[in-house]
Amino acid sequence: MGAKQEVIYFRNIYEVCSFLNVSPPQCPDIWLDKVEQVWVAPNLSVAPIKSELFAMNLFIDGGGTIKVAHWEKEMEFPSVYLVPPRQTVSCELTETTLVKYGIFFSENFVEEYSFLKELLADYPYFQADKSIPIKILPEEIEDLVALFEFFNKDYKNYSLKNRPVLAACLYIILLKVKGIYDKYYFEQFSDTKIYHEENLVLSFMNLLNKEKKRNDLAYSKSVSYYADALNVNANYLSRKLKMETGKTIKEHIHNIMIHDAKSLLKQTGLSVKEISFRLDFNEPAHFVNFFKKNVGCTPKQFRESTI
Repeated sequence: MGAKQEVIYFRNIYEVCSFLNVSPPQCPDIWLDKVEQVWVAPNLSVAPIKSELFAMNLFIDGGGTIKVAHWEKEMEFPSVYLVPPRQTVSCELTETTLVKYGIFFSENFVEEYSFLKELLADYPYFQADKSIPIKILPEEIEDLVALFEFFNKDYKNYSLKNRPVLAACLYIILLKVKGIYDKYYFEQFSDTKIYHEENLVLSFMNLLNKEKKRNDLAYSKSVSYYADALNVNANYLSRKLKMETGKTIKEHIHNIMIHDAKSLLKQTGLSVKEISFRLDFNEPAHFVNFFKKNVGCTPKQFRESTI
């Protein structure tokens, strides 16, 4: 295994642009990154990064692998994938060509427009376990490229007056991408889709992900915290979740905890002790026992594995 790297953290679009050595956009809350790049040497590695931004990427041509959280996937082209705020991502490009569009937008931009806020509140694919690259069909790529180019025209002529137009364009693109993801999940996982479950379950999952986005320690919240926030009895909520999803509240919280632990083990050089404290354990031994119980191996064994 190669040397582990600390995750590079970006708080805003300007920090991303500075890191990439590109000119910052006129709009501080939204950035379109259009790449048509050819370089000499393949195997270009991008260090693990995490940001406070939403990201939507459309890959048209190229090759390589992408690592999101603890899993690694060979990139297929064309493909689309979404990255929620505070999700660790890295990649290695193995071809000498890359053609892609990327739209990055802030949580502040979403809050500014109620139609975006309402859409993303019920948008399951910005959740950590569903933000996976999905291969798209030729007819889908044509439509998406047209939408990205339409967005790009207004983006290049940004002003406060056309800011709502950018928000509307983004809304349409998100709806189009959601249709592609819906189709994929219906074909692959139709028996377990969260968005087919009742409103209480969906409300809990949305709340859990909002807490995760806000403080990165959603799993430190008690069961009663979520029940109180949803104005229901804790036992009732847990029974409902168990019936609809097969998991209790604690199991859902633990899933996020394990997800973050795996990400830190695979993408950073932090010690097991450092990771245990980041995940709010008082003692590293408690973290090791928790991880082994849920994953079936120790954190050290998981880090050294090829899983």
